[in-house]
Amino acid sequence: MVQERAQVMVLGTFHMENPNLDYVKTGYGDVLSEPYQQQIQEVVARLLRYRPTHVAVEAPPDAAPALQERYDQYRAGGYTLGRNEIDQLGFRTAAAMGHSRIFGIDYRLDLDFSAVLDEAGKLGLTGFLNAFERMTRSVAEAQERAEADGGVLGLLRYLNSPDHDAMHGVYLQIAAVGAGASYVGARLVADWYRRNLFMFSHIADLARQPEDGILVLVGAGHRPLLRQFITESPDLEYVDPLPYLT
Repeated sequence: MVQERAQVMVLGTFHMENPNLDYVKTGYGDVLSEPYQQQIQEVVARLLRYRPTHVAVEAPPDAAPALQERYDQYRAGGYTLGRNEIDQLGFRTAAAMGHSRIFGIDYRLDLDFSAVLDEAGKLGLTGFLNAFERMTRSVAEAQERAEADGGVLGLLRYLNSPDHDAMHGVYLQIAAVGAGASYVGARLVADWYRRNLFMFSHIADLARQPEDGILVLVGAGHRPLLRQFITESPDLEYVDPLPYLT
């Protein structure tokens, strides 16, 4: 059967270099250790079943020359992969498929969660603050438990599961902070949607042919919105990564 629309798989990842720049902080092992390297190779083998025509990673398009130079060096045997997921998953998968290019689809935009929490404190929103703390703690614990039980593959299964996606609802709770006055919460959430919509525009721009199959590797927090945008696009077909991870 002829594929009528370009396909896009969004694989939510954890930050393997673990810079802990996200609000939810976690602790994982060294991905360059032998056990992790074996697990990562297993993940790549599963992603290759999708047979992507393009691999897109969480790097802004204006960083493309430097990203491409590193990828070219890797393909030529002159670059040792770093700890980040762009190298470990993106470069490995693209090179195994014989791709000559790697693509960046990020759009950088800082989000000031501290301003929202400070405003919530000033407004006496203890219920929101307590729920937010419980949520961040439970997400970190769930991620670390998934990694401890199932390694890299187990963690990726959790990060791409409906349970993890459901955590995105916290942004709608954040949106209510400062309503009618500062709108600090709604402004943060608007910026979050803006960032992901710009990322989607880069993805959609890559999908030029119906036979294209894009693999997008991004932090798992981006998955719910990118999945929504792709699913609702009349030009794209969303591909669930979970069947490839199980």
